[in-house]
Amino acid sequence: MRKIWTIVTLRLKEFFKSPGVLVLMFVMPALFSWIFGGIAVNSEQNKPIVNVVLRDSNVSSEIFNLLKQDHHYEWKKATRKQAEKNVSSQDVAAAVVIPDDIGQRIADKQPLLDIIVQRKNENYLALSSHLEGTAGLVLRSYQATSELDAAAFPKVLETITSNKGVIVEKQTIQKDTKTNVEVNLMFVGFAIMFMMFGLSGAASTILDERIGGTWGRLMIAPASKLQISLGYLLSYFFMGWIQFAVLMVTMNLLFTTTWGKLTYLIPFASLVILSVVGFGLMIAGLVKTKQQATAVSAILVVSTCMLGGVYWPIDIVPDIMQKIALFVPQSWAMSGFKEIISGSLHAGTLIKDSAALLGFSFLFFFIGLKGMKFE
Repeated sequence: MRKIWTIVTLRLKEFFKSPGVLVLMFVMPALFSWIFGGIAVNSEQNKPIVNVVLRDSNVSSEIFNLLKQDHHYEWKKATRKQAEKNVSSQDVAAAVVIPDDIGQRIADKQPLLDIIVQRKNENYLALSSHLEGTAGLVLRSYQATSELDAAAFPKVLETITSNKGVIVEKQTIQKDTKTNVEVNLMFVGFAIMFMMFGLSGAASTILDERIGGTWGRLMIAPASKLQISLGYLLSYFFMGWIQFAVLMVTMNLLFTTTWGKLTYLIPFASLVILSVVGFGLMIAGLVKTKQQATAVSAILVVSTCMLGGVYWPIDIVPDIMQKIALFVPQSWAMSGFKEIISGSLHAGTLIKDSAALLGFSFLFFFIGLKGMKFE
């Protein structure tokens, strides 16, 4: 064990001697998080605007109140003419028209809401799920009150709008918590991306050591190949955790961040870091020079982060892209972090995400160790 810790200590000392690596693993993620986190935290006034066209009736007013439950958008009333003009000039993300004949539309099985949109951009794609959910809620409410008097329908909608949550085992599940989950996930995303860059670069130093003769001298040292491998892998693992911990502390100082329960966060973050270490080792095992490792890791990190929801939520991309995202570890990492940071802690989701990351880790380590030359 002493030999393993000796290797870990030497690798960490070597790591902290490199200004470039320190900038990549600490300064860059903190800087990006500070810039984009500040934009996100202070973007309340820059929410996408959605115009709503409605008549003066109880039903229309309650549907409008239901729409306003999504606080990611600024909902503004407008006339039909003004709404069409705003959409045409791209001053608003979309316009929603609440028709006068809700009952007739339900009877004719027609869409309950008319949407005016110039093009289906990311704002509209994120908005569409909320509109579909609201329409479904209105439909079920109408069907439930169809046998009652006319005043029952708007009263049911009013009750739904004013409901703040349900009590389950002394926990209140809010319909809209208005937390900074999205911002915190952005911090985590930057940490994962720069961790992949940093640890890939750190792991690829094995290639330079092999060329310079350090690796060969290490192989004839009084330590087994297993001890040497564990020493290197643990050093990279600790590098990842140091980076993640520094980012957590920094973001807590800069913003009001919520990381969820540490009893869930620490084991899951460790599993994510383990998969990132495996990724770096895989790159080092597949290429022959550090320059090749840098080029390959840059392409793989950026492309898989784009697919895995690090730069934007996976929910807003087409279904085919969501299916492709299942083949990159970042998507499972972001899914698990979302469960933990939001406080949902759905056991099935966390187990599935953890199992997927564990599978990726085994795959990466298998490929990396198979490609490593211990001579």
